[in-house]
Amino acid sequence: MKAVEATATRRPIRSALLMTTAAVGLMASGMGAQAAEADDSGIQQVVVTAQKRVENAQDVPISIQTVSAKTLATLGVTKLQDVEFAAPSVSFGDGSEQGRYGIRGVVDYSRSAGYDSRVGVYIDGVYLGRSYLNNQTLLGVQQVDILRGPQGTLFGKNTDAGVISITTLKPPKDFQASIEGDVGNFGYYRVAGLVGGPIADKLDGQFAITKTASDGYYKNLTLHDRNMGTDSIAARGQIRWRPNDQLDVNVTLDDLHDRNTTLHYTYVPTAGSNPYLINSYDQDYAKRDSWGAAVHADYNLGSGYTLTSISALRGGAQWLYFNNETGALNFLTPVFHEQTHQFSEEFRIASPKTGRFDYVAGLYYFNQLNDENTRSQFGPAMAFLPAPYPAYAGVATTYGAKVETNSYAGFVNGAYRFTDWAELIGGLRYTYETKDLRGFYAHDPLGLIGGNFSGKTDSQSTSRVSPKVGINIRPMKHILLFADVSTGFKSGGWNVDATSPTALAAGIRVRPETVTSYEGGVKADFWDGKARINATLFDAKYKDFQVFTFVPVTVGTQTYQVTSLTNAGEVTSKGLELEGELAPISGLTLSATYTYDQSEFDVYNGGGGTVGTAVINAAGVQTPYAPRNKAYFAADYQTPLLPFADGFAHVGYSVQSSENFDPKVSNPTYGSAYFIPGYDLIDARIGLSAINGRWQLSLWGKNLGDDQYIKFANRTALLVNRAVLYGAPRTFGLTLKVKY
Repeated sequence: MKAVEATATRRPIRSALLMTTAAVGLMASGMGAQAAEADDSGIQQVVVTAQKRVENAQDVPISIQTVSAKTLATLGVTKLQDVEFAAPSVSFGDGSEQGRYGIRGVVDYSRSAGYDSRVGVYIDGVYLGRSYLNNQTLLGVQQVDILRGPQGTLFGKNTDAGVISITTLKPPKDFQASIEGDVGNFGYYRVAGLVGGPIADKLDGQFAITKTASDGYYKNLTLHDRNMGTDSIAARGQIRWRPNDQLDVNVTLDDLHDRNTTLHYTYVPTAGSNPYLINSYDQDYAKRDSWGAAVHADYNLGSGYTLTSISALRGGAQWLYFNNETGALNFLTPVFHEQTHQFSEEFRIASPKTGRFDYVAGLYYFNQLNDENTRSQFGPAMAFLPAPYPAYAGVATTYGAKVETNSYAGFVNGAYRFTDWAELIGGLRYTYETKDLRGFYAHDPLGLIGGNFSGKTDSQSTSRVSPKVGINIRPMKHILLFADVSTGFKSGGWNVDATSPTALAAGIRVRPETVTSYEGGVKADFWDGKARINATLFDAKYKDFQVFTFVPVTVGTQTYQVTSLTNAGEVTSKGLELEGELAPISGLTLSATYTYDQSEFDVYNGGGGTVGTAVINAAGVQTPYAPRNKAYFAADYQTPLLPFADGFAHVGYSVQSSENFDPKVSNPTYGSAYFIPGYDLIDARIGLSAINGRWQLSLWGKNLGDDQYIKFANRTALLVNRAVLYGAPRTFGLTLKVKY
């Protein structure tokens, strides 16, 4: 199957059969809201902490998709971005190392030191403040929860599209150990180990480590090397101290090192050629280091009240190096380098969830320092361009900045039950934030493209109240109806990519972005717990929407594209989320997850670029990386096969309609360069699992149809040539797991 246009009506027979089967209820091991394994009795309940307390997900009036540890293993998910194909409301854009993250068609990333993302990623309750830190290796993970829609009341700033929460396994009381290994094509292998158990009386520990490597599926014919390869090692150590029945203290240390040959993009291949064969003068790469330390303490006050403290230090650094014009000639090589250090503290109290009223209240502090330095190295091929570009051959321009953020917040969220079947929910969060821009500099030796300045400073502060109010109705024991209005905001900042005198004169400040969201839904379990249907309607209005876009700048007689950050105007994100699960017979689980998302710019004058002197308005254009339709269907089956082992099988099918990279897709002259066709993918796994749980052997495959599908479509900065990045072709391998 090749890439599929959004309006296409023809599909190969294989796809049609899969879609028909899926409509009847193809299963997904855990997709939807299944954080626990299903057994013969039906679909088990899911435990989440979406409201800062442990609850059954079916009782939480939030649209949530949970991916369990078993599901992660079945799908072969090793890092956070891998969950996207099975989570229709989520988009990670092109999957680049810079880390685009989005929910419900609202996608972005903290591209520079002066700019924040709008999806909050948390690991064990600790916020990761930069997008490049978010793509965590999923090592010793219990589950991944996707909270869709604004979460400003309980989670705060920069969660106006939603939250992705990673929960790790805690150290066990008894000795446990496991080791697993993967091997596959393109030189892929992974080795992971975990050991845990008692260290001393009332003190338990756990250590996990994984090594992942691959050659990559792109081949550079010029250098006789490969791209899109991985070389990563991650480790996590934990200590759990439980001196009595009241206190539970968890201390965690983690470390991650990535050295990946990730491509930024490639030239558009000629028709009929192999898109994975490229010619580039140098090897693109992405290096990332990330570390963290956290202390999570829970204290039982008695009578059901719990105090919680989460203290954390995190840091990291990233280097991105890529061929900006994609070809064998050296025109321009940007090198991005960012360092981050952050400290956060959350202190909260949770009441018992009994009687008529319950609440969670707390205080939060966050400090972060971002330090960015970017270098653009111009190569000898600049001599082939018109003046003044030949003068830049062999010249490098640089710019950078430091931004410090201090954020303070207090929050409360509660519920009041009028009757046994109806309750009013509400809460608010007050946030006060200061940001300081320090040492903003730029150096262009020739002064023709960029400016020459140093030591520029600025500061801004904001205070926001983020309320939420709603009502829950439970007409029957296993049915929840909910409706709410929630709000959120995304921090303001600075466009520190704007280094030309013209851009500086126009101003580099960016205002905060705000959102108000309306939701209504139903969560229902029926057929004696063997079936589940969840549905949510949503409509979110974004004001002062912040967006990166490419704008034309003329130097001499040549016009080229530069990145600009602005408050584009207004965006509406509305649609429908559906999830269904079914356990019709022993060992079989069926599920389908679907999202219809109409996420569009309401106001964006100039978002479509220009045609001559005419400015194109992008109003009505779908926001970047926001397909109208996206779904995942799957089926898992497990049954006794041998006297000592069960057999199991999984098949999954994901499909999405077309999307775009930039609202300039609306430009009649060159807009097609930003268009990304829709596509569909098949994944599967089959294997044997010991009845005593001691070992498991499986054969797996991804993109079994060997589709050639595009993940990224753009134009290059200098030559404005069309460029694309293809997703991985068919991959397959073998996994062995052993437990002690």
